[in-house]
Amino acid sequence: MIKYSLLACLMALIFFSACQEDNSITTETSVEGQWELQGLRSNWIDDMISVDELNYSDSYTFRADGTFTKFNSVLGSELSGTFEEITPGTEANVNHVKQLRLTFNPDELENVLNAEDAGGWNQEHQFHVFYGHNETEELTLHPDGTLSNAGFAWRDGPIYIYKR
Repeated sequence: MIKYSLLACLMALIFFSACQEDNSITTETSVEGQWELQGLRSNWIDDMISVDELNYSDSYTFRADGTFTKFNSVLGSELSGTFEEITPGTEANVNHVKQLRLTFNPDELENVLNAEDAGGWNQEHQFHVFYGHNETEELTLHPDGTLSNAGFAWRDGPIYIYKR
């Protein structure tokens, strides 16, 4: 009888240890590497406008040391900075794997915002459309392996979708 009880306890221990949550960084949850714009969509429709239909390109490169670079062909420049994982609020969407906050290098950002020409666009407006606000940008990693920048989606702006 003791032999069966010991065997049952051992099996239960193996079963429960196999069910523990694994929070380790994997290729699915790590953002390291280069991410290219695939297209954009709006809050109003789910159809995505393909990058082939857009007249610009956009990309991020994330490094293991917590730094990143972002290039946007409309702004015509590359910006760099640091990124961190942020803890979502209580209203967080369960379809998000993680959220990131990017903080741009303020000197580089000032140079871009004060540039003479970027295709005739207002530089500060462009920064807010393509990046974020107050020298930061927030991105979301989704279970389907895409990264999104909702930028001005809260004001009916586009949601940019990226893939590695």
